[in-house]
Amino acid sequence: MRKLLLPLASCLLAACWAGGVPRVAPEGAPSDGGARVTARSEPRPVAQSRDVRRSGSAMPAAPSHGPSSGDPEAATAANAARGATEIEALKEMELMVPVDGIAPAQIPDTYWSKRDNGRLHRAADIMAPKGTPVVAPSEGIVLKVGRNQTGGIVVYTTDTERRFVFYHAHLDRIADGLADGATLRQGDLLGYVGTTGNAPPNAPHLHFQVMRMPADGRYWEGMPVDVRPFLLKPGRAR
Repeated sequence: MRKLLLPLASCLLAACWAGGVPRVAPEGAPSDGGARVTARSEPRPVAQSRDVRRSGSAMPAAPSHGPSSGDPEAATAANAARGATEIEALKEMELMVPVDGIAPAQIPDTYWSKRDNGRLHRAADIMAPKGTPVVAPSEGIVLKVGRNQTGGIVVYTTDTERRFVFYHAHLDRIADGLADGATLRQGDLLGYVGTTGNAPPNAPHLHFQVMRMPADGRYWEGMPVDVRPFLLKPGRAR
C-alpha cells in the first residue's frame, strides 16, 4: 500500500505544497524584527545561502567564529575542517528513518524541489499511511512540541550533543506523555503520521527537516541539511 501511495502523493504534494513548510518560531520566540510571535505566527523566512548536501566533498560549514576574515585561507581551512567533522558526526549517529517500517531507499529525493518564489523544499517528505508511528531518528532531547499553521502538529528534537535539529511536521497527534525537555532513545515514539497543517488531506506524510543548531540557540532558524545520505537505518518503533 505504501508503494501505491507514492505516485498519487507526488502529484498532490506538487500542487498543494507550493509554499513548502516554513520553519515557525515556537511560542514566545522573538521574530527577526524583535516582535513576539506565537506558535501559529510565521516569522520572516530565513535567508539560507548555503545548504548541506553530501556530494563527495566536505559539508559547507556555518560561518566561522575562529580565524578572522582578514585571513581567508585560514578561515576556509577552518570551515572545511568543521564541515568534515559534521559529516562524520552525522555518519556516527547512524540516523534512523523517523517513520516506522520505512527504509532509507523508499524516501524520494525532494530536497531541491522548487517551491513558490524560487524557494527550495530543503526537506524530505516521507509517505506513509495516516497513523503510522513517527520515531526519534537519534538519541537526544525534545526541544519543542507544538503546532503551527503550515506544519500543523510538530515536534522539534535535537541530538545529545545539540549539534543538529530534527523537525517533524504534519503529525496526526503527539505520543502520549511527550513533552518539551524529554530525553529520547533512537526509535522512541514521537507521534503519528498525519495531514495537519498544509499537507494534502489524502496524502499523509511526514515532513522531515534537519538543520544545524545555530550558535544563538534559535533552533528553528538553522541551516538545512540534506539528510537522506545519512539515514542508515529503517524506521522501527521501540
